[in-house]
Amino acid sequence: MRVSKQNHVENIGLVDQTSPLAPPSQIMSIGYYHHPAMEVPAFERIPPRMERVEVVTGGRCWVVIEGRETEVSAGAILWHHEGDQTISRSDPEAPYRCLNAMFQAPRNRGRRRVPRLTWWRDVEAIESFITETVRAYVDDRFERHALLAYTYGRLLFQARLWEQTSGRSQLPEKLRQALEMIEQRPASLRDIAREVGWSVAHLHEVCREVLQATPHELALRHYMKIARERLAGSDRPLKQIATECGFSSASAFCHAFKHRLGLTPLEYRKLNQRQ
Repeated sequence: MRVSKQNHVENIGLVDQTSPLAPPSQIMSIGYYHHPAMEVPAFERIPPRMERVEVVTGGRCWVVIEGRETEVSAGAILWHHEGDQTISRSDPEAPYRCLNAMFQAPRNRGRRRVPRLTWWRDVEAIESFITETVRAYVDDRFERHALLAYTYGRLLFQARLWEQTSGRSQLPEKLRQALEMIEQRPASLRDIAREVGWSVAHLHEVCREVLQATPHELALRHYMKIARERLAGSDRPLKQIATECGFSSASAFCHAFKHRLGLTPLEYRKLNQRQ
């Protein structure tokens, strides 16, 4: 489906606060919690129109998710909505530590934005994030709306990154190898299939069954993403970007880009780099 310039601009706007997936409307509290050793957590149930996010930075603890107790450790992001139970058990000898952020959810919030448990693998980055958000929260002069947007947005961003990488890790090993070859360098389907021990027909069959796309479509998606990164984030010439993305010429690249996005590469660059 082709996308007009107008639609592209509208699609990057803010989420309507009446949407079932609207972000929180207010930040209620932010703190860094250290659970005492040898004590049982006094877990809570999240009240109506509230959302709590706990980001574990150390120790070991457990939380009840869909009726089952799940162990979590450093890097876990726990998204608690109305009625959910916060961390319910801590390792007595390795008590957990976490960022504890409470938000006011919008009215008519429907389904979850992200899974109940996601991960942020860079614990050092989490510590830095906690330091700056707590510092900003206790500073009464710091704009609350900016703090809300940054805090919730950064956590949501990390959750989305985890969703992408975790989805890839659950794929069959040979399919994962084929995708890595597709993304590492332009290569023929015959070479890719031979490398993973499949026929070209079987490669097509598995891609359609598991990923609902042909190998060509998967390669095109990847290289269009790379092209958009290059166009928006650099001043590389179109010819160089075309070569890096496996196109035979700049004209072939421009034709494919416009057919897919409804904008020429130069139009896309101007739209995203405009002053």
